[in-house]
Amino acid sequence: MRIAGAMLAVLTRAAMPQTKPGHDVDVVTVCEVLGNPAKYAQRPVAIVGRLESSVSLVDHYNYLSQDQCEHPVVTYEHVWSNRIQIETVWERGMPTPPQDRPRLDRGLIAAKSAEVHKTTVLGSHEEPLFRREGRSIIVAGRGEVPNSWALVYGRIAPVATLSKDCGASGCGGDDVPYGIIAKPYNVHELSEDGRLLPGAR
Repeated sequence: MRIAGAMLAVLTRAAMPQTKPGHDVDVVTVCEVLGNPAKYAQRPVAIVGRLESSVSLVDHYNYLSQDQCEHPVVTYEHVWSNRIQIETVWERGMPTPPQDRPRLDRGLIAAKSAEVHKTTVLGSHEEPLFRREGRSIIVAGRGEVPNSWALVYGRIAPVATLSKDCGASGCGGDDVPYGIIAKPYNVHELSEDGRLLPGAR
């Protein structure tokens, strides 16, 4: 599922200034964003949550998620999943992701990480398993891969059409209401105590 350009156009009508290095950046949880997406949609934001993946032989999608959000996204009686899709491949029509690598408050990251841990079980997801046979690599089934904690710095955008038809004819994709558009170097895995781990996912 790609973030549809037509649905993202609503966020590109006005110019969105880039955050300057060293400028204060909001560090928030997945639930905070989903509880008030309009507040965070017009500026870069750093989101802390559980990093989970949907992996098949063809597609690979990553999400930030959090359990037990008090104010999930609800449209016409449909309750959306508490997930935000991570999009690191920019396409025409999408809002531009922030280019900078801001210095984020480590204490705040740790605090938000601890907040997510209170409601969210890390868990795992399924991925295809491969093995080599001679010069070929073949599929050997599927196996459980642990999820991880993560922080993503980017720009919020709607993924699906949040309309009254949602639920009756499907909500599009994996029932994810919003995405975060980010540069790959601004996707970071976190340690259990909320420290940014070396390298970007």
